[in-house]
Amino acid sequence: MFPPSALCCLALLITAAPLRGTNSQQVCTGTENKLSTLSDLEQQYRTLRKYYENCEVVMGNLEITSIDRSRDLSFLRSIREVTGYVLVALNQFDYLPLENLRIIRGTRLYEDRYALAVFLNYRRDGHFGLRQLGLKNLTVPPVDASRQQCDPNARLDSERHVADDLK
Repeated sequence: MFPPSALCCLALLITAAPLRGTNSQQVCTGTENKLSTLSDLEQQYRTLRKYYENCEVVMGNLEITSIDRSRDLSFLRSIREVTGYVLVALNQFDYLPLENLRIIRGTRLYEDRYALAVFLNYRRDGHFGLRQLGLKNLTVPPVDASRQQCDPNARLDSERHVADDLK
């Protein structure tokens, strides 16, 4: 039998441990803020970085909103999968480094319609903002013509690249 103080310490260690997937993937929790932002844009960026640094699988939505052009977003390169939707809106940066994002499962949709929503990304000085998404590895799951939805368990090797469709 463990003394109560040992059990308390064990519970604290388990709670503080980062979430890990079955294949030792770093898993993080997504957000459901939509277009709501913090009043302080510095805090908005710090919060985004805190949520997604070293994250590989976002359980929920990846919402990137109200980030100015001078921010380092390279920490987003580790993201490979999002179970909900991806929202990119109200930003001023010109490149979004999501090169390793392979699949957006869309278990939740933005406005009940979109697995990927990108809009109103321009600089306040009137110049272009977002010019490139960097989604070169994003794939589209095969869709059975007799069904309205994609199979969330579809094999990745049978998918085609979105970048191929955009050529």
